[in-house]
Amino acid sequence: MVSGINEERDWKAETVKYTLGGAGLGLFVSSFQTAYSPRKSGGALDVFKKYGGTIGYMAAMGGVFAGVDAATAQIRGKDDYVNSAIAGCAAGFIAGIRKRSIPAAVGGCAFFATAMGTYDYSGGFDGKMHGMTREERDEYRAGLFASEKDMKR
Repeated sequence: MVSGINEERDWKAETVKYTLGGAGLGLFVSSFQTAYSPRKSGGALDVFKKYGGTIGYMAAMGGVFAGVDAATAQIRGKDDYVNSAIAGCAAGFIAGIRKRSIPAAVGGCAFFATAMGTYDYSGGFDGKMHGMTREERDEYRAGLFASEKDMKR
């Protein structure tokens, strides 16, 4: 077991799981693109024929993010916000490559790395105080603000 990680994360399983989730999201988005397209619809298969690239793009971004996140956690031996930032950079790079532009890829890397690293650093959906006792939360909150004594200095 890697220190700092509750359970060993298999990067291959994570990649498959998030690739399938990304493909599902891509199918959903592709359906809306087909439904609201100004082009004449050729039927239900237009979801795959005209906008199938969206499905592959979302699947690739999800799979790359999850795989890189789990792989860097195993390599570094820590499960923290840095892994999410590295994985966000990889996924953002793919977003930029889709536009066939290296500056867009670098910008996507910077944006997604910052967004995902910040999200993970702040505790995600649970927040940093998830699992803390009442006393620990009060101590954490007290450390966020300056006391009156600090303000008089």
